[in-house]
Amino acid sequence: MVSQQRHLGLQRPEEQGSTQSAKETQNGSLSQIERMTQARNGASFDPSKLAVIIYGSKEELKTTLAAFARVENTLGHTDTFKLPVAYGDQTRQATLLEGLRCGKATFQDGEPDTNVFSERTHLFSLGNSNPLGLTNFLFTPYLKLVGTEEQVKYWLPLAEEGKIIGSYTQTELGHGTFVAGIETTATFDKETDEFVVNTPRESATKYWPGAIGFTATHTILLARMIIDGQDHGIHPFMMQLKNLKDFKSLEGIELGDIGMKMSYNAAGNGYAVFKSVRIPRSNLLMKHASVSRDGKYTSIPLRQKLLYGGMMNGRRVMIGHVAFQLAQALTIATRYSIVRTQGLKLAKPPNFAETTIINYAHQQHRLLTLIAKSYVAIFAWTSINITYSALPALQAAGNHTTLAYTHMLLCGLKAWATQTAADGAEEARKMCGGHGYMLISGLPEIVNSVLATRNLTFEGENYVRWGQVSHYLMKGLDAETLPADLVYLETYYADMTSSCKSVGIDFRDSHVLLDVFRRRAAKCIVEAHDLVCAAEKGNGLSREQAQNKHAPSLIVGARAHIEVYILEASIKQLASLPVDTDMSIKAVLTRLVSLFGLSTISSPFSPFAASFLSDGYLSAAQILEMRDQIEQLIQELLPDILAICALGCKDGDVYRRIMGWTRQLPINVPAKNNGGVFKAGWEQYIAPFLRENRERRFGSRL
Repeated sequence: MVSQQRHLGLQRPEEQGSTQSAKETQNGSLSQIERMTQARNGASFDPSKLAVIIYGSKEELKTTLAAFARVENTLGHTDTFKLPVAYGDQTRQATLLEGLRCGKATFQDGEPDTNVFSERTHLFSLGNSNPLGLTNFLFTPYLKLVGTEEQVKYWLPLAEEGKIIGSYTQTELGHGTFVAGIETTATFDKETDEFVVNTPRESATKYWPGAIGFTATHTILLARMIIDGQDHGIHPFMMQLKNLKDFKSLEGIELGDIGMKMSYNAAGNGYAVFKSVRIPRSNLLMKHASVSRDGKYTSIPLRQKLLYGGMMNGRRVMIGHVAFQLAQALTIATRYSIVRTQGLKLAKPPNFAETTIINYAHQQHRLLTLIAKSYVAIFAWTSINITYSALPALQAAGNHTTLAYTHMLLCGLKAWATQTAADGAEEARKMCGGHGYMLISGLPEIVNSVLATRNLTFEGENYVRWGQVSHYLMKGLDAETLPADLVYLETYYADMTSSCKSVGIDFRDSHVLLDVFRRRAAKCIVEAHDLVCAAEKGNGLSREQAQNKHAPSLIVGARAHIEVYILEASIKQLASLPVDTDMSIKAVLTRLVSLFGLSTISSPFSPFAASFLSDGYLSAAQILEMRDQIEQLIQELLPDILAICALGCKDGDVYRRIMGWTRQLPINVPAKNNGGVFKAGWEQYIAPFLRENRERRFGSRL
């Protein structure tokens, strides 16, 4: 079992071999180290070349590895047999201090324009998982989005140089996803040329923002702007929270921590209450709306939609990082499966040794279908990054035509990726049995961290995100001319009586699979639109009421559309591989994309798989042929399963590391030096318990 103290990429030279010599076990079977070495040597390609493709270039890979090495060295994480601090006695205070220690190390590593840790931590979790990470993860990107050139010029250097610590304050105790319902007010005082910020009621308490409790000096605050009694809606304000000399909260501001959570406990999530806090009018971030000295309000069209652009960036970052966190969990599960032995049913003479759990078909199927999903998630992330990166230049030129499309994709991909990663990481934990339940396995923290993106709903609750995808789809179908990305709906729905002619190995062809995906999406989306329209006309419902009534059907259609995009993006990524890419790597990536497509259609673990079978396009015989192809792909990919997972402690010395860390646990060290006695437990509870029971039963003392 390994911890999270490693990253995706190449192994270091010192990890090429173990310091412990590989010895055979007593029954003649291979040692764990030998099993790992044997599996690694069976790969058909060099994993380092695949790492270049994942990271985009040799330069990016080299930069990333060097940055991780520096930070791990700074934090003392290079000795993998030393118990990580995170697995010791972690009180709320200790957890926050560790988050600050790690945040300081990552923030100070490198310059802003080459900072590997601007959006991620040294554990490959999101940058907002430590209290200093919010500056680069949310504060500066949002500042660039909503601040004027003058405001950005003033505030950005302060943040990038670490002279102030930023955060982003939106969520309230009573309002999360529904941003328009935010209650915090910023009322303009014409006499003093200031805004007066107030928390009007308890439900308006800012609750959940990262770093706001005891770390951030400044925050971008979302509040309702009120001028002369008129509510102008939600606007962003720059607000100083702390005195930079003694770090005390400024007058009228109450700040605190919200306590322990399932994960992200190093992030310093907090609360804020404002009582008549005055800020200069110039602290209104005025790129999209402004207020003059005499209180005149002006704004640009689409201001409200542009205001939400900061959340779009957060979703973009999240999509890629949960894909990598899923890869982390699967790498742990894969390596554990290769070295863990369990059962004799598959044993062969002469030794009849226990078999490794990777030899069980169900373990192979679970691992490889999830690995395929992690790769296509990365491919989709690469694709949406290209689309998103083009948006600022277009908007600067006044062209907002791609905003709705980009917003829809980011909503859908965020919902799909976080759900897939959360379910997949939990499945990886289960595949490691009881050892996966231990914190020192690294898996519970990965699982809970990814769950936070789904259940704690960073950047929006997932079913609301699916609703925004379906809203885009319904609006597109209402239009006289279909948007370019929806033209396929008309093409495929016009021929719903046809059936698929492919057989056998044809189903590996990604374009055949794309036809199946598009056909399924066309049926689900158009039929959902028909249901909504019928509810409007027949039942007299509003569009919102009709969509709410048929939300389950709309979600199936929305997911189908996003999975079409994911498959399309994966096909494009395969086609755009460098011409000098090894054929063996191309073959493996092609198999993974095919496995994703086939297992989405026909797999007991695939949600909404039934939606592929509802119109007769595929026959029962073809589904069986697809299942045959899935099993063949799994067998073809199995020799490369280690090579396509490049993370963590690579020597395979699982049990030695588990016991080494276990003996170092703070509860065990003093007990070992005290004859195996947990002193506080013995003196406070166990001894009195035994003594009192003996006195009551036998009338004697212990």
